[in-house]
Amino acid sequence: MDHRRSSTKLCKYVAHEDFISNLPDGLKDKILCCLPIKEAVATCLLSRNWRYTWTSMTELMFRGDDFASENGNVNDDVSRFLKFTDMFLSLHDGPILKFGLNTKDIQISTGGHIYRWMLILSRKRIKELQLRTTMQTCYKIPSSFFSCHELESVQLHFCRLTTSQLPLLSKGFKQLHTLHLQYCYVVGGNNFADLVASCPNLNKLTLNRILSLADINIHSTKLKILTVDGYFKHLNLHTPYLTSAVIKLRHLSRDASKTRCNFIFSQFIASLSDVEDISFLGPILEHAEHEFLVLKPPKSFNRLTKISLDLDLGNLKEANLALYLFQHAPYLQLINLQLTSKKPMVPAVHFWESIDRHVCLFQNVRVVGMINFTGSGAELGFLKLILEDAPVLKKALIKDYGKLGKDDLKNLLKMRRASKDAEIVILSGSVPPL
Repeated sequence: MDHRRSSTKLCKYVAHEDFISNLPDGLKDKILCCLPIKEAVATCLLSRNWRYTWTSMTELMFRGDDFASENGNVNDDVSRFLKFTDMFLSLHDGPILKFGLNTKDIQISTGGHIYRWMLILSRKRIKELQLRTTMQTCYKIPSSFFSCHELESVQLHFCRLTTSQLPLLSKGFKQLHTLHLQYCYVVGGNNFADLVASCPNLNKLTLNRILSLADINIHSTKLKILTVDGYFKHLNLHTPYLTSAVIKLRHLSRDASKTRCNFIFSQFIASLSDVEDISFLGPILEHAEHEFLVLKPPKSFNRLTKISLDLDLGNLKEANLALYLFQHAPYLQLINLQLTSKKPMVPAVHFWESIDRHVCLFQNVRVVGMINFTGSGAELGFLKLILEDAPVLKKALIKDYGKLGKDDLKNLLKMRRASKDAEIVILSGSVPPL
């Protein structure tokens, strides 16, 4: 009987106890950080203890999608989004360790809001910053950004870095390990070099769809992962300890001769010692200096296991450059080729057929991908070489975009192979990542 009474009292106690209101502040913060920002603010209605909890959230993510209206009025959506963000940040009390902004389809017409929000964040001990904005024009990176000395990770979209950006008295970003700039316009190349130099612990740098009319110089012995994609007037990279390098050059206009980038390919290649994964995309091999074919640095990439190239197999210079990479990567396992055809002045006549088969050039290659395969003599010569020379090959992936007839495809499947496990796969749908 006493046991039943005690159980009843316990049930009544549990029923009346407000566990949600009495949660530790740290746990409440974790809960709010998992909610969409508008729902996090709405928790102020739960109880008196939750009324102001949202004002001390340590991780904030503002998404434009959360403010989309049913009537589809974009101007109203933008207005609500901007007013809500202004209100939230003006009432926030305490540190903000992570701040994210993803406007997606909402275009912010001016950088004024960015400047105001950045000024607030510079006083909040911000560590991770993501401004994935869509602007009508690129905004100048606010000067207050350079006062965020505790930053560890930064991602900026549609911004502009000018010659007078880096303050003379800036302490730099001693803790920054990741920097991602996308759709950005770099006016002052030297200041970009200063920016990288001010980040002594930077190990991952991504420059995606960058437009630079200045000289870009990146010198770092700490960088491990580098992605460079864009148009550059001059690009100088000295990053000897990279493990992953993706370099893609773009043309600003159709006249490639007027917009080619001054990038010293041989100097960059010679500086690498620990690289495991390299991608050379765009017209890099096409524009590589001719002297590189004669003055090849005697070096092996003993850690290199993956190579991705935009390559014209029928171009003698490009074929030689690709061959150099293959010859000096004894542990190469994966080759991914995006094939091009530029009708070169010096064609590679029987180049791949002339390679010595006794060298076993591709002894560790397991997968090769050839995208935009046309069945040209050079492409067939390379495919024949790798099939007959790769003893552990598992797959040769071919994507022809409908350029080959049925008989051509049948002939491909009949090609002789050194590996009993080698499979030739003709891709029909989207190309899977290698």
